[in-house]
Order: sequence, then structure tokens, then C-alpha cells
Amino acid sequence: MLLNSWRVTKYNPLHRNNEGSYLYDDWTSFHEVGNKVSLSDYLRIEEAYIQAIGAFMNDMNINTVYIHALELSSNEIQIQHASDFTSNLWIGKGISIEEVKELAKLTLREAVWCKLGIKNLFFVHFGYDYYMYIGTNSNCHGARKSVKSLGLYVEEFESPY
Repeated sequence: MLLNSWRVTKYNPLHRNNEGSYLYDDWTSFHEVGNKVSLSDYLRIEEAYIQAIGAFMNDMNINTVYIHALELSSNEIQIQHASDFTSNLWIGKGISIEEVKELAKLTLREAVWCKLGIKNLFFVHFGYDYYMYIGTNSNCHGARKSVKSLGLYVEEFESPY
């Protein structure tokens, strides 16, 4: 069992009601690019999420994580031109930090859904509406500070996944 679990998001916790619901009408999906969010703003936030995962992995001295759950959306994978990458993924496979970054991008763009981790050490889970959950067996003070400097919010929170 991991000691620490955080929700890492673009959503300011000051804008939540007492039940934890976010109060503002904000974009929640890659599919809202061009409608509710510009491509450049989307890409900036997406990159911050990907860098956040890297910050925690670096803080933990982790170079490889394992795919614990994986769902693929073939239409979205084709749209993202990621068939070659995703054809080499399976549950249980160890993946490098560079592969984690690519897989996170595809997950944030809703082409795949996955859970990544190392048992009793580290995990990354992705939720609906652009929520991400990270858990570690360390307090990762440096990573949390780094993620906040990227403009994201890090809240103590148990992953629902």
C-alpha cells in the first residue's frame, strides 16, 4: 500500500464546492480543442501533465514502469497516428519514461486509457475530465513543488482507480 496519493490537475481547488465539484465551466477533453480551448493552450496543459509524471518518476529514481491496465480506441489511435506505438503495448509490459510520456499523451487525448505503476512504489492513473492521480511511497516534495511551478495543482487525494 502506498503512503501518498495525489490528484494532479489544471483545476484550482479554491474553485470547488463543499462536495469537491469544480464550479467553473472549463474544458475537460482533447475533443474540445477549437471549441472551448485553443490548440496552443491545450498543448501547454498537456505538456505540463506529461512533465508532472516525469517529475514524480525522477523524484523516485524510476526509469521503468509497468502497464497495469490498458484499453485502446482504434479510431482515436488512427487519428493520432499511433498504431505502431500502441501495437507494441500490453498489460504487464515495462515501459521507459519516454514511452510513458507518449502513452500519457495518448491517454490525455482519449486514444487509450491506462494505469501505470510499480507495485508498492509508484502509480499513475488517469480519470475522466482531465484528472490524473499519482501515488508513491515517498512524499516527493521536490516533484510536487516542480508540478506546482508548471501551473498544475497537487492535492492529497486517493485515486478512485
